[in-house]
Amino acid sequence: MTLVSGLSLLNHAHKHQYAIGAFSVDHIDSIDAVIRTAEELDSPVIIQTGQATLKHTPMNVLAAAAIEKATHAKIPVILHLDHGNGFSQAIQAIRYGYTSLMFDGSQLPIEDNIYITKQIKEAANAIGIPLEAELGRVGTRGKDEIRQLTDPDEAVQFVRETSVDSLAIALGNIHAAYGESVPIDLGHLKKVHDLVGVPIVLHGGTGIPANDVKTAISYGVSKVNIATEWRRATIDYLRENLSNADNNDFFALIEGVRQTISDIVREKIQLLGSAGRAWEGNENDRVYVL
Repeated sequence: MTLVSGLSLLNHAHKHQYAIGAFSVDHIDSIDAVIRTAEELDSPVIIQTGQATLKHTPMNVLAAAAIEKATHAKIPVILHLDHGNGFSQAIQAIRYGYTSLMFDGSQLPIEDNIYITKQIKEAANAIGIPLEAELGRVGTRGKDEIRQLTDPDEAVQFVRETSVDSLAIALGNIHAAYGESVPIDLGHLKKVHDLVGVPIVLHGGTGIPANDVKTAISYGVSKVNIATEWRRATIDYLRENLSNADNNDFFALIEGVRQTISDIVREKIQLLGSAGRAWEGNENDRVYVL
């Protein structure tokens, strides 16, 4: 079993200036493609499910598929709840076998964000899994595009009072950017990280220029989230292939979907610098036997 809590892995990435890819997964084919590619590159990997995914497939179903695949993986796999919406969902995720949590209280008053984060942190500590939280506002392209940089003073207060293991911050990044370049405020990143000292998480990883990502890692980013890029690439692949009426082999199309996802995962792992580092820094991580 190589489903791990990932706390030591994240801290190792932080110390040695590489990042772990956190790939949102929506179905068994995406789970398979992500883990299979991470194995090929000998990289630790995070598979995560967000709120949009959980509206379509129950958490227990996705968790069961992910855990079964991780059971046979040759690399450490972290199963992460992305943008968790509260204490009840965090407890549900723990019960279903998730080994890493996020609570996103970024749209709440900071006092409420701190209060709920502390509750979830206490539960996470009890079983030895890490908690990520978020401050600032990362918009979503085509929906709520309002963005607000994370306030450095609030970040210091928040980390001090909650003891979170990692912090997602807003740097001008945006969710669901595809086919465009989204520069981020690297100076602001360095300022926040130097103040709080914990691993920083970069959301909205799709669209951020590769050089910015590399610099961000050197400034404290240890986890980078990827979702839109593989989803949109999958749609493009299907659109192109389904336009040919002779393409009637369903399973060949599915394998093409897996390969499309795999190509993106491979590119991101190489960019983030985690290839070849699967078994570095996780000697203190709890391994879950389920």
